Amino acid sequence: MPTPAKLVAGILFAALCWFVAEAIVRYTLEEGVRVGLFRELLAAGGLVVGWRTIGKTATGPVGRGNSIPNVITSGIAAAFILLVMALLLHSFGVMIAESLGGKYTAIGTAASAWMRFFVEDAQLIWNPIVLGLLFGGGAAIGLVAGMVGRRIN
Repeated sequence: MPTPAKLVAGILFAALCWFVAEAIVRYTLEEGVRVGLFRELLAAGGLVVGWRTIGKTATGPVGRGNSIPNVITSGIAAAFILLVMALLLHSFGVMIAESLGGKYTAIGTAASAWMRFFVEDAQLIWNPIVLGLLFGGGAAIGLVAGMVGRRIN
């Protein structure tokens, strides 16, 4: 059921994911790399994860909010969920694109390439600016959504 806390959490987390994507493009990728719809897709994922993870916790079990430590933790958890989800999906997409090009002839080599792409992507975004923005922003959004869940519900 939609609640104000879920709406606030979803929108703010989508905005945070947009800024995190911009930080990834600026601080970790080489100059001139074309990223396509990277920012938009990450923001869409942030909307869903923020709504379902932070918003659900901020609404509370009976619809009257939750405690401050719980909502801050849910913001950090949402950031971690989004990070792992984005890494898995991107590395899987790269592996599928190379598979369709005929690079892999066996499932095992494709699966090991998927994990190699996952590790390479994780090393690429291992940047204090990107991770600090993601996890710090997630905690702050959890706090704001928790305040909305206590005030409005």
